[in-house]
Amino acid sequence: MKNRAKINRLVSAFLLLVGLVLPECTAYNLLVLSPITTPSHSNFFKPVVKALVDRGHTITYYNGLHQKQAETTNNHTTSFRVLGSPSLHKISTDHQVDFNIRDKPMKFLAELPEKMENYCTTIYTDPAFHQLLNSNEKFDLIIIEGYLNDCSLPLVAILDVPFIYMNGVAPIPWLLNAIGSPLALDHFPNPVFSFKDEMDFWQRTVNSVSSLMGVYLRHLFVMPVVDRIAHKMLKRNLPTIAEIEHRYLSLLIVNTHSSINYQLPTSPAVIQAGGLHCVPSKPLPRHLESFVDGSGDAGFIIVSFGSVLKGADMPTNFRRIFLSTFDRLPQRVLWKWEDQSGTNNDSSIPPNVKLISWMPQQDLLGHPKIRLFITHGGLFSNQEAVYHGVPFIVMPVFADQPINAQKAHDDGYAIRIDLDNLTEEILYDAIQRLLTNSSYREKMRKVSSLMRDQMESPLERAVYWIEYVIRHDGAPHLRTTSHKLSFIQRNLFDVLMFVFTLTFFFLFLVFYICRYYIFSRGGVRIISDQKKTN
Repeated sequence: MKNRAKINRLVSAFLLLVGLVLPECTAYNLLVLSPITTPSHSNFFKPVVKALVDRGHTITYYNGLHQKQAETTNNHTTSFRVLGSPSLHKISTDHQVDFNIRDKPMKFLAELPEKMENYCTTIYTDPAFHQLLNSNEKFDLIIIEGYLNDCSLPLVAILDVPFIYMNGVAPIPWLLNAIGSPLALDHFPNPVFSFKDEMDFWQRTVNSVSSLMGVYLRHLFVMPVVDRIAHKMLKRNLPTIAEIEHRYLSLLIVNTHSSINYQLPTSPAVIQAGGLHCVPSKPLPRHLESFVDGSGDAGFIIVSFGSVLKGADMPTNFRRIFLSTFDRLPQRVLWKWEDQSGTNNDSSIPPNVKLISWMPQQDLLGHPKIRLFITHGGLFSNQEAVYHGVPFIVMPVFADQPINAQKAHDDGYAIRIDLDNLTEEILYDAIQRLLTNSSYREKMRKVSSLMRDQMESPLERAVYWIEYVIRHDGAPHLRTTSHKLSFIQRNLFDVLMFVFTLTFFFLFLVFYICRYYIFSRGGVRIISDQKKTN
């Protein structure tokens, strides 16, 4: 009997172990769609794709950038394939944005319907898209880049599969609206503006109106463009984009974290995985290591304006200010400058400055001789600087860069400079303050500690929730029922209007009765007094 009980316990333990391990061993077939992207935004996807492949899943990655399999995963496996096209690569590497856009914060949104028509036409004529469209392959889940990829949504309906939005920036109002999560316009600033989370009346007004404009711009002007072109080019009876989101959207994964972003109340269907691309630094290539090691105790500075803005497109007057300022410094400077033609013999470039077309940014930020970072304030660059504990000077240009810059400046680990106010003395003074004032580095240490202090890594969190959605058939229980309501209903505007109207009529009725009573009784009393007098 004792042996039998022992065997039963062993069998129970084995079955429990199998039950725990089995979900981890189940291989799924996933489709990742980011035909319209940027090199920086793809950094939010590549670590997730690699982790999913490493866990044994089959991944089809439809990416707008040319890349080899080895760039995403080092595994030599048939369970991973990359699809793309030259036309999509051209769009994804050149979004027609330059430094002049800083004077037109709403320009990109205003041009969005026209851009979407070009994006949809390019995608719907792409052989890779039609390869997916006509495939009989069964996918368990689709992951879509959440910005500028509305044209991919018809594929969700055709394949009849739940999907997840992954977004490389802070939550866009229309994505929060689509998932049914609160917009929190009273304290969560629109990324286009530099408002703080404590806004006065007029700032809250601008924040609310602009955010709602973004939501309804998409509903009224962007979605109909996609619906029209999809119906025209795909020759299928498809539901609208709004209906596809309503029926198939399961989760929203965003690139934010409470340490460096403003707080946002979210539904359970919003997962924050900010900084999942941040990794420890690796040794530098020999030519870069030789350059930075030669900086001695002074150390070095790196300058980069990201992957959308090109350093080579910087206006000449700004470039002169940068070079004349760097010429005064003992530090060496590495500057990401894409166009190398004509720079090798440029006498205006100081000997302590090296222009390079590409830089291993995280490896440089993690180098012991790094002193500070000069950046445009893109969320990926800010996260990397915080992760590696490097204070920075931030010069925002467009999109979410102003709010990222303002938050870092207000939290005391960065200095914001507006390019329109840039002078050599302002830039030199900012560099000296970061180099000599220890408070910036101390505050950076604190926020870096907050960013790193998490129960699990952001990458592990993202992968867990992706698999969770598949295991639970789209996880419809995560979505609040508010996504079925209109914006007016969700924010109780109809209730407030009803209560206001009811209160108004009640007060009017009370006023009318009192007026009638006072005047009628007063009139009777006056007439009675007159009769008595006569």
